[in-house]
Amino acid sequence: MAGKSEKTSKSIPPYMKALSGSLGGIVEASCLQPIDVIKTRLQLDRSGAYKGIIHCGTTITNTEGVRALWKGLTPFATHLTLKYALRMGSNAVLQSAFKDSQTGDLSHQGRLLSGFGAGVLEALVIVTPFEVVKIRLQQQRGLSPELLKYKGPIHCARMIIREEGLFGLWAGAAPTVMRNGTNQAAMFTAKNAFDGILWNKHEGDGKVLQPWQSMISGFLAGTAGPVCTGPFDVVKTRLMAQTRSGGELKYKGMFHAIQMIYAEEGLRALWKGLLPRLMRIPPGQAIMWAVADQVATMSDEEREERELDLTSPEVVTKYKSAAEIVNKALQLVVSECKPKAKIVDVCEKGDAFIREQTGNMYKNVKKKIERGVAFPTCISVNNTVCHFSPLASDETVLEDGDIVKVDMGCHIDGFIAVVAHTHVIQQGPVTGRAADVIAAANTAAEVALRLVRPGKKNKDVTEAIQKVAAAYDCKIVEGVLSHQMKQFVIDGNKVVLSVSGPDTRVDEAEFEENEVYSVDIVTSTGEGKPKLLDEKQTTIYKRAVDKSYHLKMKASRFIFSEISQKFPIMPFSARALEEKRARLGLVECVNHDLLQPYPVLHEKPGDLVAHIKFTVLLMPNGSDRITTHHLQELQNTKTVDDPEIKAWLALPTKTKKKGGGKKKKGKKGEKADTADAEAMDTAPNGASEE
Repeated sequence: MAGKSEKTSKSIPPYMKALSGSLGGIVEASCLQPIDVIKTRLQLDRSGAYKGIIHCGTTITNTEGVRALWKGLTPFATHLTLKYALRMGSNAVLQSAFKDSQTGDLSHQGRLLSGFGAGVLEALVIVTPFEVVKIRLQQQRGLSPELLKYKGPIHCARMIIREEGLFGLWAGAAPTVMRNGTNQAAMFTAKNAFDGILWNKHEGDGKVLQPWQSMISGFLAGTAGPVCTGPFDVVKTRLMAQTRSGGELKYKGMFHAIQMIYAEEGLRALWKGLLPRLMRIPPGQAIMWAVADQVATMSDEEREERELDLTSPEVVTKYKSAAEIVNKALQLVVSECKPKAKIVDVCEKGDAFIREQTGNMYKNVKKKIERGVAFPTCISVNNTVCHFSPLASDETVLEDGDIVKVDMGCHIDGFIAVVAHTHVIQQGPVTGRAADVIAAANTAAEVALRLVRPGKKNKDVTEAIQKVAAAYDCKIVEGVLSHQMKQFVIDGNKVVLSVSGPDTRVDEAEFEENEVYSVDIVTSTGEGKPKLLDEKQTTIYKRAVDKSYHLKMKASRFIFSEISQKFPIMPFSARALEEKRARLGLVECVNHDLLQPYPVLHEKPGDLVAHIKFTVLLMPNGSDRITTHHLQELQNTKTVDDPEIKAWLALPTKTKKKGGGKKKKGKKGEKADTADAEAMDTAPNGASEE
């Protein structure tokens, strides 16, 4: 039914975060090594030999050759690759640890601590020893091997260990820890903030940033760190560069180095090399995030496609098992729709049946498989369009002659089957306008079944169902959406509009093989423009996983915690919550977009509304409708005479089997051996005999 597109919280595995970071590091090192060489030379320049960045770069090129600008590239590239892999992977692990166990949300403090922890870890394990080697190589002047103390990265490391001991590779560890910890705390927090502010992108929402968007966010996130951590970086470089050859060490430690530099060179010396750092780090972060975001996104999309691929027999089985349960649940609910039956009792029976049946499946598997109600049972009567699923205190009952719309859903391991059906509480055939509106919905559903197929587009379905409704002198109800469904996603981003207009537009999309759709048709004898009459009737909600807010009321926090535990993804009924507390808490949750409401909508009194919804699998051999229920006998006043509608109804839902040779003729009375599904069998009155 109407609603926003589902955003499920997708957690990219830490190993993929690590891989994406390492690839970003390789690209960054290759592009920005000259700036790092210039920065190091400026920070080690105590005599003022270099007048600035350009002068330093020119001097190095003129005296040592262009290749000198890539001195230390091997340790730098290796160090960046390993550093980013460790940084991104450990940050992902720490963020998982700091997430709220009930809501799955990550607080600002948790994000800062995760970034700081990742920075400390990379500083101790990767950064310090690699930068000691890199700086010792970069401070050497000239290219003649016989004049250089260190012949290469490995030789440099061996010389340091021989002369200064193993811990010589960890010279300057304290300022490096402070620099990297602070840098990463700021960077991860700022990157997440800029993604949200600039692009409305939130972690886990499934939205894909373009590379240029990632570059802008990464560049901005990379600017704060160098300014804040300048003194730590200068001290780190001085401590790493000094050797024991020729006497005592000048700097005894981090704080002693800060005091000495300030006393001898002034306060500004603690920010030496800031400009080349700003020239290197923000562009470096831009490059790294552009690569990392794309790699992580590709991995996420590939994993998602594997999860949802209908070529997997296990996936198809789960969809069909869920469909079998929801079809039986619908049959039970329809049988309970009798005069004077309380609507809430009938809804509860439908949900209880689904919970019981799914609870009996997959009980003895090692990995826990989520299963149960995918959409709470709703019973909407007469001019009520949808989503009526009252609280336990509601006394509304069904009456003889009511037109009842039943809507419900079931899932197994997140593979969802939904169904909606219209039933009139009466004996004998349905006649008059009630028969017309039901026939209109059913015929539109049959046409949609034949047009939701690979190669067709969503707009084709929208235009066709409106034409069908008009043939019965009815309207397609506005605001109803048919959605692609995926694992744990009941309302995916591929959408079919019921009625297109200036205010209701969706992206044009083409149906593809191995996709799953919930086809939702609602027809009305009225204008087809339903209204929300009473917000208090709304009882169905779905958690918006891409939103976060610190709730003020205790009741709201309690309810939201309960929702996050019991219904983290699928829609739910407020009946499942403690009623008094729910009334107080749900309002604040909805007001701050933590919950998406499914409002109860109404046409005008006296209007009649019909609802047909089914789940269809777009299999290689054709469209497989897996949820349905037989209609009552209809004696409608309108018939389908339009040739185009008849042509749509004549389309098969299955494709012919490939193979040579002629088909064998069957005996009289037998059907030919074909994979074609029969065209819709229309009775003289235009009603479908299912």
